[in-house]
Amino acid sequence: MTRRPATLLLALLPWATAAAKEPADTTRVCLAPTTVEASTGDANTVVSAVGERLTQFLTGPTLGVQPLSSRLTSQVRTEAHQANCRYLLLTTVKQRRKSGSHILGRAAGEAVQAGAWRAASSVGSTAGGVAASAVSGAAGGAVSDMASGVRTKDELSLTWRLEAAAGEVLSEKTEKRKAGSDGEDLLTPLAQQAAEAVAAAVSKPER
Repeated sequence: MTRRPATLLLALLPWATAAAKEPADTTRVCLAPTTVEASTGDANTVVSAVGERLTQFLTGPTLGVQPLSSRLTSQVRTEAHQANCRYLLLTTVKQRRKSGSHILGRAAGEAVQAGAWRAASSVGSTAGGVAASAVSGAAGGAVSDMASGVRTKDELSLTWRLEAAAGEVLSEKTEKRKAGSDGEDLLTPLAQQAAEAVAAAVSKPER
């Protein structure tokens, strides 16, 4: 007997709920899994944390997020096209260690994140939204897990690239932040900056 379906259900992230409940008039942004070029901890935790924060910031009365699952850039663009996305958001994260080594704790929390992009991308019903909401407490720790591995003087950079359906680059930038103390959440302010730029770009009248 296999427990894989149950495991994937428990891996659903809270941001999947937003995709399931998205109103018809919402501007939808397809969000590709983050590319992790360098990490001081578990890469899956970083992917989940970035997806979690960006979805929180980009979910509102006129904005919604559709999580994608493909990891290759060529494939993610095809997936976005098949999902009829008007916008595609690509992100890259780099973590640089400036001090002593540290291993991220809460291994169980990281295990919950594994495969979450695949599971979230399959959620498209009210039942799926309810399931995602039910496990939000367990799956919502990716950001705190990521922050727990931060040490003073560590540096995090977040690069984002927003593309229109035709491939036109609407917004692209890299922001960096250095930790002033152990355990500092470097991701949230960077994700907020990215989300504000994306929201401004998609709100511009089409030419």
